[in-house]
Amino acid sequence: MYSTRGGSLEEPTTVEDHTMGASLVPYLAIKMHQEITARVYNAIVVLGSYNRSDPSIIFEGEKCDKPFNWQRPTARIVGDKLWIECFPGYDHNEHYARLIASYLGILHREGRIVTPPSNVSFIPSSCSDTRNALEATNLRELPTEVDTVVLGLVHRLDRLTGTADWKGNGCFGWAVRQFNGRQVAFVGCRPSFWGDIAGEVVHHITSRRHRVREVLYFGKLGSLRNGIKPNTFLATGGRSYVRGQIVEWNNPLEASVTYKAADDVIFGDHITVGSVLHETRDWLTGLPPADFVDSEVGMMAQAAVRSGVDFGYLHIISDNVTEKYEQDLSNERIAGVLARRARLYEVAQDVLEHHLTATPRVECG
Repeated sequence: MYSTRGGSLEEPTTVEDHTMGASLVPYLAIKMHQEITARVYNAIVVLGSYNRSDPSIIFEGEKCDKPFNWQRPTARIVGDKLWIECFPGYDHNEHYARLIASYLGILHREGRIVTPPSNVSFIPSSCSDTRNALEATNLRELPTEVDTVVLGLVHRLDRLTGTADWKGNGCFGWAVRQFNGRQVAFVGCRPSFWGDIAGEVVHHITSRRHRVREVLYFGKLGSLRNGIKPNTFLATGGRSYVRGQIVEWNNPLEASVTYKAADDVIFGDHITVGSVLHETRDWLTGLPPADFVDSEVGMMAQAAVRSGVDFGYLHIISDNVTEKYEQDLSNERIAGVLARRARLYEVAQDVLEHHLTATPRVECG
């Protein structure tokens, strides 16, 4: 079966510790596989293993009304042990284990369950584990004749993808369109490519397709600035703190943002964290100067810089880590959030379309 050599977790995050405050519990609840609280286990172990078939148990809370980013970790019960199977990635495994331990810790302190959070651990996935898992997916079938790859919320870019025929029946799906002589692949991922997995996706794409010269990422992040109301602005920039080191890059979207959406996009510095649950009140007080936070931007930028390709991100500011607003990560499907994001999808498409239809860069031979 699986190795039991696991990674330990720090103390589970509490409502009092976390910047989300009271919203932490509903945020955690929507992430919990139904088997986690179904019974008492001797151990709950999170590991990197992508399984979608029996005897793995699919999460009943998957939001499969969207084409991408809907597959969630599965569960497998062996005796008195529960295995939670995530797409392999160190950050992903640790993040999900921390989600479970924190949720069980809160319920345990309230006397609602008897399973202690100390029963939760994770088996770290290595870079090789992630790369091997990606190699086994249909990402290897992505066309080689591509200049630009757009990742993330590509299903929200319907004005740009148009009536393009979506390909790919496995983990990944893509549509390829031409913009002013530039071949652009819009690539969506059905499971979540959390944290360092995102960097390995960029590495995989750029190392096997030498024609790719830029990777663009459209997603969501949190604000570290006071006064920024969630789902009101987009964010972009060219610098991120990754595990204490600064990663810098030339943002290819800067000119198009300035020309098409100067009032709707905030430029700033970014910090990369492995899990939303790292965003505690103590963490917030010890940060270097930064404006935004998420788990992927810095990892993707780092991979792009190493591969010698351009990288740019344009993200919806979906929550504010520094102060409490009604809208946050716990209620992303309420009507007010959906309405605000619909406007930001249009702004993002304005920027991306302007960039993609600009005169293609001429390579010096």
